[in-house]
Amino acid sequence: MKKILLTTLAAVLIFGANFGFSNTQDFKDVTSSYWAKSYIDALRSSEIINGYPDGTFKPQANVKVNEFITMTIKALGYRFESISSDWSKPYVDKAIELKIIQDKEFQNYNAQINREQMTSIVVNALSLSEYRPSSTMDLYIRNETTDYYLVGDYYKQNVLDSYKFGIVTGYSDKTFRPKGFSTRAEASAVLSKLLNKDLRTPFVKTDARYAMMSVSTLDEFGENLEIEQALYAPLLNGKPVNEIIDMAEIFKTSAKQEGKGFLTVGSMQLSNGFGITGYQSKEYYAEILNYEGFERAMAYAQRADFTFYVGLDDLSNKFNPYHLGLNKKFSHAINDPLFSTYFFRTYEAQLKPIFQYLFGSDFDRAWSILKTSLDHKGEPKMIEEILNNRVLNVSYTMESINLTISLKK
Repeated sequence: MKKILLTTLAAVLIFGANFGFSNTQDFKDVTSSYWAKSYIDALRSSEIINGYPDGTFKPQANVKVNEFITMTIKALGYRFESISSDWSKPYVDKAIELKIIQDKEFQNYNAQINREQMTSIVVNALSLSEYRPSSTMDLYIRNETTDYYLVGDYYKQNVLDSYKFGIVTGYSDKTFRPKGFSTRAEASAVLSKLLNKDLRTPFVKTDARYAMMSVSTLDEFGENLEIEQALYAPLLNGKPVNEIIDMAEIFKTSAKQEGKGFLTVGSMQLSNGFGITGYQSKEYYAEILNYEGFERAMAYAQRADFTFYVGLDDLSNKFNPYHLGLNKKFSHAINDPLFSTYFFRTYEAQLKPIFQYLFGSDFDRAWSILKTSLDHKGEPKMIEEILNNRVLNVSYTMESINLTISLKK
């Protein structure tokens, strides 16, 4: 679906580029110096917008819901002829079909559209062809948008994504004005940014640290796809937690570290976090690719020795954000006297830098606790200690280990 719509959008842009204004009279009320003239001209040439019979465009007039939906669907390359008195119905129906709007989201399609509604429509349209940006920038946007609390709950995420895409990014006074109405000129600018990525100005936080992370998602055929997205330092009590970015970089370095084990690093598109997963060798991992669909997903889980995950949802909890989950695969250690012998032989070179960063001078104690839990053969146990000003909690049985580590206190 995404590749198909990308092709459609490209076709619309080409169409717009080939049909200029050499044989067309400009709108009477859009002067050559008007701020939105280039947007209006481009959309008019692509037959996405029209003027009025008197030769005007009325750029300051407010846009109606059905008008903006129609313009958006036209921007995606669709054209319909109305077969009823409601000229916009085919476009509204297509918007519902594409999930750009929800059925019955609007009580009155002839009402004036406000900014949060317009933003939601265009972001949903854009997400058909582009992957939504990372959520780690959301807190920064909320903190720097003084009236974000006025945005309706239904529209909040799309407004945040709009800032990250660089389509509707608010005003110079740091307000978004979600309930304000949109003019025809503003709608033209927004739709032009939908079609042309070069016109966008994504929200950036120049004083915030970030790391580029590989994100796992699916393409339009349901096949695995890896894309790169920026992971920004999350905020806790209004301050960036930069150690999360340190950990992301350490994970990436560990995944490249020469060792007997093979690590994958990244995150799922919809998960609020990232991690590494360990497999006993690169060849053992590569065999997973012979499977398809659900069987491949099961193979990832069944073949993994461990997952070290960094969750970003509740950084203040003593059991967050670091989680090491491990199911002891004794079949991998059948020739070893202890399970830790296999595990450290396979992953020590890659995991030691992570534990050294987290525990500093208390590294030896943390590593010893890990070894104890790896070799445990009795009743389930739990250890909780303060190491390097972090809470280390380990619950372990004969078969598994669940280890959590807090931020530094």
